[in-house]
Amino acid sequence: MKPSRVLILSFLITLSACKKTDPPVVFIADDDPQMKEAIQKARTSTDAFIAALKTPRPNQTSFAIKVRFVDGNDAEFMWLSPVTFDGKKFSGTLNNNPEKLKNVKMGHKASVEPAEIADWMYVQDGKLVGGYTVRVARDKMPPEERAKWDRTVPFRLD
Repeated sequence: MKPSRVLILSFLITLSACKKTDPPVVFIADDDPQMKEAIQKARTSTDAFIAALKTPRPNQTSFAIKVRFVDGNDAEFMWLSPVTFDGKKFSGTLNNNPEKLKNVKMGHKASVEPAEIADWMYVQDGKLVGGYTVRVARDKMPPEERAKWDRTVPFRLD
């Protein structure tokens, strides 16, 4: 069982204008049932994300999608933001540096079909909408780390 890399805080680079630093990485096994369920939930609800992305309300910001990038035997899940949708594909900019991958870096442009995303998110009225993998990774953090993370993010989870 090879662990996957879930870059849980990478979207903070997009959401916070303060400083650009690489976020911590949360390692979760490829076969983790909660993470598999979160990815499936994101994929089955992509239409709701697309609808909000196409006509965002003033209280909806920070739209992003999580995509799996591969380089040889290594793979990492990272966020693209800002993101657009042309009716067939999402396009966006990688907003963090990968841990192991050499074929992509921060600022890399990528386009993917909806079936390829692992998660989606945006912030509405200060609350995280979507972010299913974020929620799973957060729940797997030790309590002290989770509390610190909760104080750091510019949104709340309900």
